[in-house]
Amino acid sequence: MIANNSITTALPWIAAVTSGMLIFLGYAGFDQFYLEWFCLVPILWAIRDQRPGRAFLIGWLAGIVMNIGGFYWAIQMFQEFAGLAWPLAALGLLLLAAANGFLVAAWAWATRRIIRDTGWSVAWVSPVVWTALEKFWPELFPNYLGASQYKLPLVTQVADLTGVLGVTFIVVYFNSTLFAVLEQWFQNRRSAIRQMMVLAAVMAAVLIYGQVRISAVDRQAATAEHLTIGLIQTNRGAGDKRHDPENLLREHQEMSRSLVASQPLDLIVWPESVLSVRLTSREGSLPTEILGDTHPPTLFGAVLQLREDRPAPPYGSALLADGAGRILGTYDKMVRVPFGEYIPFGETFPALYSLLPVPGRFQPGQSREPLPFGKYLLSVNICYEDIFPGQVRSLMRGRPDRRIPDAMINLTNDSWYGKTTEPIEHLALASFRSIEHRRSLVRSTNTGISAFVDPVGRIVTRSGIWTRETLVGRVPMMQGRTVYALLGDWTGWVCALIALVGIGRPLLVSAHRGERKKGSKKKRVE
Repeated sequence: MIANNSITTALPWIAAVTSGMLIFLGYAGFDQFYLEWFCLVPILWAIRDQRPGRAFLIGWLAGIVMNIGGFYWAIQMFQEFAGLAWPLAALGLLLLAAANGFLVAAWAWATRRIIRDTGWSVAWVSPVVWTALEKFWPELFPNYLGASQYKLPLVTQVADLTGVLGVTFIVVYFNSTLFAVLEQWFQNRRSAIRQMMVLAAVMAAVLIYGQVRISAVDRQAATAEHLTIGLIQTNRGAGDKRHDPENLLREHQEMSRSLVASQPLDLIVWPESVLSVRLTSREGSLPTEILGDTHPPTLFGAVLQLREDRPAPPYGSALLADGAGRILGTYDKMVRVPFGEYIPFGETFPALYSLLPVPGRFQPGQSREPLPFGKYLLSVNICYEDIFPGQVRSLMRGRPDRRIPDAMINLTNDSWYGKTTEPIEHLALASFRSIEHRRSLVRSTNTGISAFVDPVGRIVTRSGIWTRETLVGRVPMMQGRTVYALLGDWTGWVCALIALVGIGRPLLVSAHRGERKKGSKKKRVE
């Protein structure tokens, strides 16, 4: 009897660990994407009869397991980026997993509470809460469950309406309905016909929409004007930048000259922070030999130091220069990596920089203007800015004259993470920006994965990880704006409102009943 009680007590926690493992194994990198379609069933079973507080703890365990598996590469990041010893780096991973795990904990708590207090169906309460939390829960590395489906373009096309949050909603809705159907069968031996029919209708609509949009966008891309763009991947990591910057620059120059000699190009793109540049102003010229004396314009990442009136940290920048070295435009990175490129509150308390040294101290950019390239506009973002849907959406608003960028370019250094799943996770998350805005995304990285992503979100061409190679792609210059570009993360806002109503309504009803009881007692006394 004692053994049976122990097993019964342990089962919800085992189910939580199972869900956590299924989630990270189904995510980009491990790429067993089919697991995401039932990964939440075990934890939904685990919390079905629990008090909300206990559901929170069960969800937190699942979240910790999910994040340890999904972010295991953070150990190397903390070692390389912050210079931490292995034990401290492992502790950093555990703290990161515990912090990010609160998202699953909050989802389990809110889902259980709303269902208990309102009687609403888990089939739609669960995806509503999860989607709301993905929108508003703060994370160092934003993660979206829907990004696990980046290889299924028929499913992901709804992102031009809803953003990646809409794909997350679909995946969680499928999980939750599957659980509800199984629960009803095992409890009552009855089939949940209505719920199954609604699910079938939703999935059919998603797939039909996907096919229609893919066909339409492919036709538009085929008739659009194109730029031929070459990417340089030298396979030199952050250490090479610090220890031998001259050789790093020379390799980019030599590979660029060889690529230009092999075929005509409209633009060459180098990755993030290839060289350091000091300028008096943002308008001027660079020596042509810096870019390898190639004739096509070059877009490259640089550590930009401006000669300002007072000493100031440099910018992490992208500079676009023509074949004569004339600077056509610059963009400065706006979303910096905490504890790698700045310390939170460090400007208010400068002593933090002496207590917690960081590899580089940068100031944030201010301008969201796209870079002019002939008659086209290129929206540029740097490093992990491409995994922030709101940041890219703000960059894609275009110029004051309402001209919208024709393509997106990302310059990245992913060498901090070693030969892990992080580069493909990064690329998978970034690929949704193409669907959300129906623009090609060109990604240039120093050690991989460099890639061309088409306006449907398909990874057309990609490099390896830790390989030395060049890529060439023909990039369509697309026009028009999507629903997502106009309305943003409206899905997250709607789901948050519904979740708040579900949590708050029972409290208001309870408070109202309490007031009525007090009023009745007062009348009887009188």
